[in-house]
Amino acid sequence: MFLYLLMLCAIVGILALATIVLRRLKNRQVRQDELWSGYQQHMNALREASPEAELARVAQVYQRAKSGTKAVIAWERTGVEQDSWFEGMDPSPGDVLLLRRGPGWGPDSASPNVFYVAPGQVLSSMTVEAQAAAARHERRLAATGVTP
Repeated sequence: MFLYLLMLCAIVGILALATIVLRRLKNRQVRQDELWSGYQQHMNALREASPEAELARVAQVYQRAKSGTKAVIAWERTGVEQDSWFEGMDPSPGDVLLLRRGPGWGPDSASPNVFYVAPGQVLSSMTVEAQAAAARHERRLAATGVTP
């Protein structure tokens, strides 16, 4: 009987501890999602305040090197895809970048159609994971009827 009671107390204790841990993890994720949503709003406000800046999504990465990365980007406003060279950077497919528009080509290529991205031209960026976190937060807000 004592052993049965001891096992029951152990099981209840483990369940209580698991509940507390899972609740804290969920609350932590909610806070992180809220931060990324705020960052996304900041990025959009920065784009509106900077007429020379545009959002672009990395559609495809096709060559990585020590000196940079060759990729295809899609401009968010127009959907137009363009080859690009990211000097000293290593973006991943799906990343959203706030880029300052500049000259159409750089020393990597003689083609005027390649968008040359120097490090100072990236004003802000969000990984795919950060975008998913911001979207989760927006869905939570929409489900509760709260507007940001």
